[in-house]
Parts: sequence; C-alpha cells; structure tokens
Amino acid sequence: MAAGPDLYTHPADRNALAQLKKIPLFDSCVKAYMKLFPERLLHGLNMATKVRVTAKQLPKIYKHLPPVCEALKIEEPELYLEMDPRPNAYTYGDKRVYITVTSGLIENLNEHEVQTVIAHECGHIACQHVLYHTMAQLLIQVGPAIFGPLAALSLPVRMALMYWVRCSELSSDRASAVVMQGSKPVIEVMVRLAGGSKEITEDIDLQLYAQQAAAYDELMKSKWDQILQTLVTIPQTHPFFAVRVREIMRWCKTDEFKTAARQARTKIVAAKIKA
Repeated sequence: MAAGPDLYTHPADRNALAQLKKIPLFDSCVKAYMKLFPERLLHGLNMATKVRVTAKQLPKIYKHLPPVCEALKIEEPELYLEMDPRPNAYTYGDKRVYITVTSGLIENLNEHEVQTVIAHECGHIACQHVLYHTMAQLLIQVGPAIFGPLAALSLPVRMALMYWVRCSELSSDRASAVVMQGSKPVIEVMVRLAGGSKEITEDIDLQLYAQQAAAYDELMKSKWDQILQTLVTIPQTHPFFAVRVREIMRWCKTDEFKTAARQARTKIVAAKIKA
C-alpha cells in the first residue's frame, strides 16, 4: 500500500482549495485557461531547449525519480534539466506532466537533497496540484488578459489561487518528508535555498535555524507585523522558509507522518529490490 495523499495533504491546502472552488467565477476562469493552455507548445519547447533526463541520459539525476514515484504511487513524469544558475525545480502540465530541475539546483545541492526536491515536485503530482499550479504560473506571467472579458473580474480568483498555491507547498513538503523518511532532509533543503551551497551552509546548526521559525511566530503575534507580513506574502508562490520548517517539524512528530512514512518505506524497499 502506498502512502496516499489523504495522509499528507495539509489542512490549509485542502481548505484553501475548497474555498477556491466555491468562487462562482472560478469554473469560468479554468475553462478559459484550458482553451489557451499551450501544452503541446510547452512539450516542444522542452524537447528543443532543455535536456531530457532518462535512465540513459544523466542517469545520476534520473535515478532519484523512480523510487520517489514508487513510494507516492504515481506514473513517472518527464524530467528535464534546464540551464539556470538559480536553484529551482517546477512541475507543469495537465495530460503530459513534466518536472524541470535547474543546473543551479544540481550544483548547490547534494544527491540526497536533489532527491528531496524531486520528491517535493512529485508530491504536487500525487496531490493533483499540477493543473492549477500551471494556471497560476500563467496568471503571473501573462496576467488577467488571458481571461478576455473576465479580466476585470478575475482578481478574486487570482488572489484565492495564489493563496492556495502557497498552501499546496506545505502538502508537497510533507510528501517529501514521507519519501525521505523524516523532516531533516526537507529542512536541509530549506537551509540551502535560504543560505547558499553546501560549502557555505554545511556548518549551519539546524536546530538554531529552526528557532528562527519560532521567532517568526512570536513576531506574528503583533497585529501590525501580521499586516506587514501579509502584504509581502501576497505575491509569493511559496510560504517563507521559516514557516515551512516550522510546519514540517511539527507534522513529522505526528502519527499521520509515521503511518505515511511506513507505507512509503515499504514501497522504496520494493523498488530497490526490483532494481
């Protein structure tokens, strides 16, 4: 039995999506988006401008994908490497889902951390986030004009969609922790993304870094600071690193995590034996 997304979907993700679907304009926006969604175009651009990662092409990167997919019980997406010095990974698509990792990610993270990131992206697939995530990215890049006459009315949808996108990242952090069997690999990735490469951040005390999350919680007890932090959060596609660290540390102490991790561990062991 694989670790199902019901075990690791964050309540904020579930609630935000439910509220998003209640917005009367949302269905119209999705339909407008689907008419314009250039999936075939994106596939062609991937093949033309990136390196397709497979068992025969860059196998050191590809090897992380199958056990993650086995643990989360999803079909293998296409995997690509993109030249970009910024450490990043993202998942797009609808019928043809793909993951892209950047050269900066591979250069700045060790193999264990790369697998943690791939597990995070596969978590989006397992939780069925990808279509709405892709829609949100198109909104960021192109703006409300894609909705034609609905443009002036789409602001509530855009705001609700971006809020859900941030909440969905917490579910994918959980999926990554399930595959990697604990919070430590997820926190290590947060440290790398916040502070730089292994050479720079290898001596960081993870417990001290986690205390920053507690300090951030204290800060948020002030109403004024809540307003300020809300304003800077609105355009973000991800929660702040400190928030993600706090959330994953708390969840990995729960029985939910232990159950999901046990189920995933069974799948990972089976995948290794099969290989």
